[in-house]
Amino acid sequence: MLTQELDRETEFYLAEILAKENTTSDALIRQLIRDRWLSLHQAAKVASPQPEFQPEASQPNWVTASMSSESQPARPRNSKQVIADFVRRKNRRPV
Repeated sequence: MLTQELDRETEFYLAEILAKENTTSDALIRQLIRDRWLSLHQAAKVASPQPEFQPEASQPNWVTASMSSESQPARPRNSKQVIADFVRRKNRRPV
């Protein structure tokens, strides 16, 4: 169980992301953690050549289940892209 208090601005951002992504906060957090974890492993893979990464072998079942293309639409590769997309969408909207 994870409990985190957010300030008003962050709560607003979270609510908007959840509405646009049509997901729950639990799913969003799992997605962001997974994306960050994958980006860390990809950075390490670039730094030192290692055998090919096999997500099914090293990830828990809930992660590989969430990776199926049928159950979820395509999503950004990491949290930085999620934030960048959010800022771009926010700046496009007329005030």
